[in-house]
Amino acid sequence: MNRKNISRFAFAIVILCFFLSTFVSLWSLQIMAKQNMQALGETITARIYDAISGELSEPITVSRTMACDRFLIDALKNESRASEGKAEQALADYLSGIKDGLDCEAAFVVSEASRHYYSYAGLNKRMDLENSERDRWYVEFVESGAPYALDVDRDEVSQDIWTVFVDARIEDTDGSLLGVCGVGAHMTGARELFLRLERDYNVKINLVDADGLIHVDADENKLENAYIRSIELGDSTGYVLQELGGGKTAVTRYLDRLGWYLVVRSDGSAARNQALNVLLLNVVLCLAVLVIMILAIHIIADRTRALQRASFTDQSTRLLNRRAFEEDKARLAMGPLKEDFAYVTADVNGLKAVNDNLGHAAGDELIQGAADCLRDCFSRYGEVYRIGGDEFAAMLNLTQGQLEDALKDLDAATARWSGRLVKGLSISCGYATGREFPSENIAGLGRISDERMYAAKDAHYKATGEKRRR
Repeated sequence: MNRKNISRFAFAIVILCFFLSTFVSLWSLQIMAKQNMQALGETITARIYDAISGELSEPITVSRTMACDRFLIDALKNESRASEGKAEQALADYLSGIKDGLDCEAAFVVSEASRHYYSYAGLNKRMDLENSERDRWYVEFVESGAPYALDVDRDEVSQDIWTVFVDARIEDTDGSLLGVCGVGAHMTGARELFLRLERDYNVKINLVDADGLIHVDADENKLENAYIRSIELGDSTGYVLQELGGGKTAVTRYLDRLGWYLVVRSDGSAARNQALNVLLLNVVLCLAVLVIMILAIHIIADRTRALQRASFTDQSTRLLNRRAFEEDKARLAMGPLKEDFAYVTADVNGLKAVNDNLGHAAGDELIQGAADCLRDCFSRYGEVYRIGGDEFAAMLNLTQGQLEDALKDLDAATARWSGRLVKGLSISCGYATGREFPSENIAGLGRISDERMYAAKDAHYKATGEKRRR
């Protein structure tokens, strides 16, 4: 694209952006109406928030109180000393008292030591944490480190009715994990509450997690089986109004105690739908601007990437060049190196003799052959660079065993290599790894790698009796 066409393209973008700004200006006239809508949404959401908090706060309080109960702590600590039947009966009586006395639908305890799952009916099962998908909740909760968590699931003990379980950690005085306890509350009351509020206010109510997964919905088929993708969920405990298009709105609030988001969606009023229809043409224009700008950015970005690739590529070997090498070294120098980082330097043996005897075309063929061998053996683990005439470097991430295998592959590749003008290829290598020299930075590893490479080069010339290049 020539300069004239670029100017025309830029002018068109400016004109389109002007129309977009006009649309935004017109839209600002609706701010007062928007504020009124937000106030109404907050009023409705506040009432729902209070009702839901009361509905789900009680099982949280019960579960966390159980986790601090001295009887339960002592029972788990002494579980191995008591007979299995006695321990089972004591915990069953305790959980039955919790269930009946506090009007819970379910009560349970899982022992960390024995992995026994006790319910108010006795020993229910032994948790299979390795093979059972249904028992993964225990591992995930323990590994989270949270003092308590909510989980919606089907209660195996209570005829597979949807139940919200509140899991709580039971810890000894020294902080060691003794197990997990909790209670379950059937969602029947919450569902009826949701249906009533949805009917009264013409809204849709959900409780979702940070990923948008629905945990509470009047439609039980959507529990932990559907997502809300169209709404942005923040971490604010205040009320946030979002416009979803087509007159639809959503008010969200984070319930920090529950760890979920309350989402109340509304279809909006007929008047608002009519106003949005009037602005439909401007919305289409806005989308057109975005599409054009995205295409422009895409074209410019492609050209920029192509130029950048060319500036970092050695044209002869198609490896990364010295400039790329120095920039990558500078980036790696800014932080600590990993144990599996390896710095490799390589140099072609006998290049001067090939240039002198067979010509520079043969020397170029030798350098290209060395580049191909190094690329084939090292590129899967990192970047390979040509940093000088016949000097190469590689910065890799691989295990010691992988490095040794790659070096063996390089020896085999150079032994097999044969060119049109040159029949053989020899490369001297040196390397240094972060595992071998954990206190060295990138510059130190490069120095060590160079020293080893030059030692290997000396050994090569002594072994072959060739005259070394000066």
